[in-house]
Amino acid sequence: MNVSQISNTSDIDFVFPVNFSFFEPYLHYHIQEILEIGGEAYVSRTSEGAISGIFIYDDIEKGGTIYTRSRELFDYFYGLKQFNFLFSELKTELENEIYDIYTIDIEHLALAHRFSYEISTVDRKNIDEMEHFMSSTHLGINKNWVKVALKNGENCYVARLSNEIAGVGWVSLVNGVGRLHSLYVKPQYRRIGIGEDILNARLLWLKSKGARSAFTEISRYNIPSSNNVLKAQMKLYGQVFQYFRKDLNKK
Repeated sequence: MNVSQISNTSDIDFVFPVNFSFFEPYLHYHIQEILEIGGEAYVSRTSEGAISGIFIYDDIEKGGTIYTRSRELFDYFYGLKQFNFLFSELKTELENEIYDIYTIDIEHLALAHRFSYEISTVDRKNIDEMEHFMSSTHLGINKNWVKVALKNGENCYVARLSNEIAGVGWVSLVNGVGRLHSLYVKPQYRRIGIGEDILNARLLWLKSKGARSAFTEISRYNIPSSNNVLKAQMKLYGQVFQYFRKDLNKK
């Protein structure tokens, strides 16, 4: 096992084996982003020099993602850092929560959604407001991520009701593939169509940008969000698993 820390993505030739990861189109982007928010990234290689694993980690959130098909590498990265959660496509017997991956063909998608609410995008001048909102709704988040994501071209769609933010949803576009993530609607505004409007606003943006496809990851327990993406013609593709460390507070 040959593991090294990545200090700059320009130092790495990111050529991955076939079927290395569903998230392969985003790996370079995610590594660069984690470095820009002050996190860490590691790469493992075989004796022949081929990439066999990637691990990204944020010490502020105490979380990260393991990309590998090897159980040996998974166990190595799993034990490398203290964490609250880790994501991985590799299913093991360790405690985990299933996140379903849904995909959609954007190129041939005919969108006919009728919006019920005004949906806008976040302006750079509203970064402080969005950092505050994300910090209050996603406890423990590294708020530096908001500024970095917007700088890197991600869009955040917002619904406002009663002069306050009622819901938000983020979308990125990398290598022709869109990712819908971090949807949050305040409890008092749920089940009235805001999440569905934000979802379709992001799909419309991706189509306008020429995206080929898009995906999203949704907890198996989040039935309303799953129903929304199915209604928007997204299809179940696979799973990714969120792992929890039980003894974090004992160390």
